Amino acid sequence: MCGHGSTNDQLRPTCVSSLTGVQVERIAAGLWHTVCISADGRVYVFGGNQFGQLGTGADQAETIPKLLDAPSLENKRAKMVSCGARHSAILTDDGQVLSWGWNKYGQLGLGDSIDRNIPSQVPIDGCLPKNVACGWWHTLLMAEKLS
Repeated sequence: MCGHGSTNDQLRPTCVSSLTGVQVERIAAGLWHTVCISADGRVYVFGGNQFGQLGTGADQAETIPKLLDAPSLENKRAKMVSCGARHSAILTDDGQVLSWGWNKYGQLGLGDSIDRNIPSQVPIDGCLPKNVACGWWHTLLMAEKLS
């Protein structure tokens, strides 16, 4: 799903018209899903959602970008995004990391292997996150140690 309202393949770059007027600053794609961050820190998601990788709290796919309005994002501005095969993670401007989606190998960093379908705060003590990067089945966090 390419965000155009259908499941048809797109054989050449095509503007995602529902994001017209939204200044997208960051974008990441997983195996079946896409996550975008706007200039004002809002998160938009679309694509497959079999494991909750869109973070909408449901499991249905989204064929056009949907603004993610999860309670855990209230009063937060996302500044970085990364997607694994079936999971997603963002870094907020206040130094929090939130992750969601498939968690079979603990790739969400939440201390268990339970899938999440809403953004969940990753507990990080003693460091300030600087970047987050999702691999296929893992997540890396670059952080500065606090003294």
